[in-house]
Amino acid sequence: MPPGCCPFENAFDLLSKRHALTILWFLGEQSPRRFTAFRQELSINPVTLSQRLGELERAGVVLRAEYRETPPRVEYALSEKGRDLMPLLEQACAWAKRWSAQPLQPPAQTP
Repeated sequence: MPPGCCPFENAFDLLSKRHALTILWFLGEQSPRRFTAFRQELSINPVTLSQRLGELERAGVVLRAEYRETPPRVEYALSEKGRDLMPLLEQACAWAKRWSAQPLQPPAQTP
């Protein structure tokens, strides 16, 4: 990482991608989950879902388990690293609920 970068920049880059937090929240609620459960309950485009799951897996946040069955079965679960994120997500959720009644406005400018 270049000098001067925030130490959490990579984390925010990963988590700010479309649907990444939703996928993690979904796995935090119930894990493991199958790909079809994500598609049915979250209505995420399958290509986007596959990309996000792959990125989260490569980051070590999500585990992918393949079962040699007919038909083939693949399940996703939070890794220890992913479970460690859950208190942060819960805090962000509490913050959003607390402040959602107030419109987001930029701070007043002083002349």
